Amino acid sequence: MPKSTEDRQARRRRDAVQSAVAGTLLNLFTAGLLFWLWLSAERGGLLSKLLLLCIVLDLGSILPIWINLRVRLKEIQGGEEDAASQY
Repeated sequence: MPKSTEDRQARRRRDAVQSAVAGTLLNLFTAGLLFWLWLSAERGGLLSKLLLLCIVLDLGSILPIWINLRVRLKEIQGGEEDAASQY
């Protein structure tokens, strides 16, 4: 493989990992913010239940981020983008 292809793949891998980390941190931050709001909400009310639902959904969306990262890294390793760019 030419060096430039290896450099492009390394850059793509790095960018994919950085995006997954940034997405995870953003989800954790928003879940923390929603949790803080939940602590100040009236217990048992509709707002409290909605905040809990949002917290669960926000934290639940972290796993798909990392699953998609794994798929993306396999695509990069397979060279699919490099092969497609030749057409």
